[in-house]
Amino acid sequence: MYRLVASDMDGTFLTEEHILPQANIDAVLRMRELGVLFVPASGRPMPSILYTLREMPPACLEGSYVISYNGGVVHQIGNPEPLMAKTIPFDVVNRIFQWGLTQDVGFHVYETSGKVWGHRMAQEEVDYLVGSMEWEPIGGDSIEFLRDVPITKILLTHEGLEFLEDLRSKVPAEVSEGTQTTISSRRYLEFNLQGVDKGTGISWLAQHLGIDMADVIGCGDALNDLEMIRAVGCGVVVANATDDVRAVADYQARSTCEDGVFAEVLSELIEPQLR
Repeated sequence: MYRLVASDMDGTFLTEEHILPQANIDAVLRMRELGVLFVPASGRPMPSILYTLREMPPACLEGSYVISYNGGVVHQIGNPEPLMAKTIPFDVVNRIFQWGLTQDVGFHVYETSGKVWGHRMAQEEVDYLVGSMEWEPIGGDSIEFLRDVPITKILLTHEGLEFLEDLRSKVPAEVSEGTQTTISSRRYLEFNLQGVDKGTGISWLAQHLGIDMADVIGCGDALNDLEMIRAVGCGVVVANATDDVRAVADYQARSTCEDGVFAEVLSELIEPQLR
């Protein structure tokens, strides 16, 4: 019996315009009635995730958890202190930042607390951060002021999947050492601590809750969802998913993120177990 459904946010649970379909709200409410936990799993920090989901009825998230920073941090909702957090050593972050300055990219540097520092960002990136995250501009080509601040993720920004895939292949091994990379939203090249991904995040939470991974569903659409899709009992991709993630999915949904894929997850995967 499925007991937990973890879902990526942008392009999966939310539309491409970051809108929450009513069909997903209705499906999560029904899931909770059936005793199935809904857990957001995103590259974003927790405050941004919860802000995006602010229109959901409290019953959808009551007593649940949030997996943020691509599996680097796990919170129980209502508790500002993380249950689990992985940070990247400053010297590693700084090495990536300094290399990124030689490329045609912008930057997000994420504190574990949820605050993000931005640099060389396009106006659309600034517009995206305003109102959804606590952020400040770095203001120069140095992040030395962050040396003693816990940092969970750094990402390089540039619109275009092809550009990011090429950029990822060019990162020198001595620059990315100690981290692992992934691409999200077709505009971010993300660096997390080595061994951290959504798969390890959901595995940690399932073990913490005493839930077998066979009883977990994971939903996603992009490369940063790949390890979660592989790790869970049933990996689901939306119809708009990229080919690399689609290839490893257990269930390929007919619904896109615009439709509200959770209605299909409910009717095709969760409710049949009750018959």
